Amino acid sequence: MYNYNFGLLFKDTVNKYNKKIALVDVDGKKFSYEYLDKKSDQFASILNKQEKIHIVAIDSKKSVNTIIAFLGSLKSGLTYFFLDLNLPKNRIKQILKRTNCKLLISDNKKIGLKINIISVKEKNSNSFLKNKFKTVNSDDPAYIMFTSGSTGEPKGAVISHQSVINFSYWCKKEFNISSKDVISQLNPLYFDNSVFDLYNSFLHGCTLVLTKGLEINNPEKLLINLKKNKCSIWFSTPSLLIYFLNFNLINRKKFHFIKKIIFGGEGFPIPKLKELIKILPKKSYFNVYGPTECTCICSSHLISKKDFFEKNINYITLGQIAENFKYLIVNKVNKEVKKGQIGELVLFGPNVGYGYIGDEKLTKQNFISPTKKFEYLRGYKTGDLVKFKQDKLYFIGRKDTQIKHLGYRIELNELEVTLNKHPQINEACVFYVKNKNKFSGKIVCVAAVKKKVDQTEILQFLKKFLPKYFMPQATFIVKNLPKNLNGKIDRSKIRKVYEKKV
Repeated sequence: MYNYNFGLLFKDTVNKYNKKIALVDVDGKKFSYEYLDKKSDQFASILNKQEKIHIVAIDSKKSVNTIIAFLGSLKSGLTYFFLDLNLPKNRIKQILKRTNCKLLISDNKKIGLKINIISVKEKNSNSFLKNKFKTVNSDDPAYIMFTSGSTGEPKGAVISHQSVINFSYWCKKEFNISSKDVISQLNPLYFDNSVFDLYNSFLHGCTLVLTKGLEINNPEKLLINLKKNKCSIWFSTPSLLIYFLNFNLINRKKFHFIKKIIFGGEGFPIPKLKELIKILPKKSYFNVYGPTECTCICSSHLISKKDFFEKNINYITLGQIAENFKYLIVNKVNKEVKKGQIGELVLFGPNVGYGYIGDEKLTKQNFISPTKKFEYLRGYKTGDLVKFKQDKLYFIGRKDTQIKHLGYRIELNELEVTLNKHPQINEACVFYVKNKNKFSGKIVCVAAVKKKVDQTEILQFLKKFLPKYFMPQATFIVKNLPKNLNGKIDRSKIRKVYEKKV
């Protein structure tokens, strides 16, 4: 088998597009493939001199030095993860302890952590040991991506070179990515969606445009930057698009060069999606799905008008499972369900990660060994409830958001979807609070609205679609829902604020 790794394939890209602009940083400065290759080679040689270092943390602040550190780490055979230095110190310490990480790459030396820090800016000289790099195998870990754990501690999914390269070449085919594309880097680097941005740009000869992200005081600035750099591919969570919709900032002029709008990470309420497509009718829209543990994306669907005429659906279909994957849909006792029935999605294939670093118990709980049906393929239990309908995958909800209330099993996701159908509701978050006796509880709804709507009107609206036992016992009306650093609705923050009020 051909032993491919990112470093080798990046060299192929550099040879094809040597002088082409590979990167536009947050200040608008432009850097060629030749420049990034030379500087990352230099930095990789420096990393190779670091003794007993296998994992490196990279400061997630967006800059050309961060990208050089990213490229250099992959070339040197080290496993990297992006670290948000704005996180609480205790959480950063948890991540460093879990990874046993001894080296941080950052231009910021004053972060108050007991860890060795090196700077690309200081270390990247013109003298380096050419071609003295370690041998990097396709099954070597490339990166660790941290997500929130149900235990309150972060969990880090380990992904190999093979997995991320397979993913990238599937993306090239699925989204028709070419060297002419300019990819907008909207996502935080420590967020899983950034895998799409980085690897698809640098393996396919695209130009990557770094953005500072959403600036609340001047949100239009981000859109101006994308137009200025003629970005052709947009990939974000639905929440970011909904934010711009709510503030009437989306129009054809600002999105003139964007050809493909790809969104994933959470469900896109159908009324809002219709609104977006009405404003920008001539774009290609892709709904994508995939857990962090399986290399960013595992399914995609190109949206068409007929999708909006499907009956009894809460969200647009997730489409077909990518060719890199096999799958099972299982019930609570892990038996495969019949076609059309709801069950938990279990994914198998080379894009499935190795598990969670430093957490063998959680790895055994969620990752499974090859089965008789899918020999030699690792598996991952997603926790997502899905069903197949006419050979397309539909997201139903999460195992952990299904509750038992008043003797009925209720999927809180269904209640959220119904709330989002209300013409005056922009977004909604629903959660369940158990009473002190632990045998009963209250369904709580927090809704962000366009115009003032009272609780009675919302309940009357819900009764048109749902049984009485679905009705929330407490409803709070707000202007906007808070977002977390990944751009998704910050459900933990909402719960923390409003569960005290019921």
